[in-house]
Amino acid sequence: MILSCKESEALSEDEKSVFEAHLAELGISRNVWDIFEQWVGRSTPEVRFFYLKVYDGADLAGVGLFLRLKPYDIRSSFLKLRTNPVLSLLARGFSALTRNCVYTTFQILVTSNLARPFFFKDPRQQVQVLAAMLDHLKRLPDADSVSLIDHASNAPIFEKEGYDAYPSPSLSWIDATKYSNVSEYLSQHRNLKRNLARKRTNDSVTTEVRQGVLSKTELEELQACVQCSIGNTKVYMPCQTFFERNVFTSKAYTSDDYIHVLVRIHGKVAGFHTFQRSGSHLGGVLGGFNRENNHHHFVYEKVMVAILGHAIDNRFQRVYFSIIDNHTKLRLVTDTEPCKLYFHSRNPGNRNFFQKTFQHSDVNSLHLLETAKDAAS
Repeated sequence: MILSCKESEALSEDEKSVFEAHLAELGISRNVWDIFEQWVGRSTPEVRFFYLKVYDGADLAGVGLFLRLKPYDIRSSFLKLRTNPVLSLLARGFSALTRNCVYTTFQILVTSNLARPFFFKDPRQQVQVLAAMLDHLKRLPDADSVSLIDHASNAPIFEKEGYDAYPSPSLSWIDATKYSNVSEYLSQHRNLKRNLARKRTNDSVTTEVRQGVLSKTELEELQACVQCSIGNTKVYMPCQTFFERNVFTSKAYTSDDYIHVLVRIHGKVAGFHTFQRSGSHLGGVLGGFNRENNHHHFVYEKVMVAILGHAIDNRFQRVYFSIIDNHTKLRLVTDTEPCKLYFHSRNPGNRNFFQKTFQHSDVNSLHLLETAKDAAS
């Protein structure tokens, strides 16, 4: 195979058809493109989304979904830099001064966690096609660094292309085919079952699974939950501001292809999660929890149980929850896929900085959360 790559701002319907067999193999439908298509249309000079198409001669053989960030805000990788006012100010100035350009991908933004952000005409050729993408990215003249999270099983492909592998949290999901009803799931999580049955957790608490458009008031309550979560999250996207500015006017909240789990306390949304329906799977897009109001109410757990019940009742096979980013998710998901963070930079200074600071990063912190559980068990 003699492969070549080309960046593009569009993927035509005919080009999408090239990957129908791969989507069918993954158990997802063509609407998996919808979210990324919207982000491409809303790109800015600082946050640019693009398709990286791989050709075998004149034939389309693969496509990757990526984004270019310049300047890269280093605070997005370190919770301490976001929460300490002095360190935040210094880091902001450092980012503005260096104006590093980073190429990356983020599955929530790209495919609702329903699939890796790489698609292939013939999945048997994915090693060669993925290698061509990685080679193209690292050779881009303005790429100060390339940083991607992907399955650990693909480490040989990345390492052969000169990428360094670092620890990463795993991707996670619940396999709904293991259960005929939610009671079977709860029987495996007795503490969860007992907590959800407590009277004090249910007084004035309601859980609703809704499909379609939400009201203005509900959207405002969801936004408040997101703002409350952002201060403590370790899954902070490098284009977080762009995401917050655009997500609530995207198809996720204006079409019927999305499912919303809303947990209310005294009639007000205290936690939620939005999922995309695609083929036989549900993929998490966005969630938020107002920690000021959900103490002792197990709102996060109620969301996970509710979406599992919806999946079972409607015969979805899997519910994807992104990477492991908290103890509750780690405890309640049924399956995980080990991952690595792959990093490349031509600049020795960037490589040395990344290596020296990685141990303090959010990604490493979440990885240690998993390893702590493994050690305890």
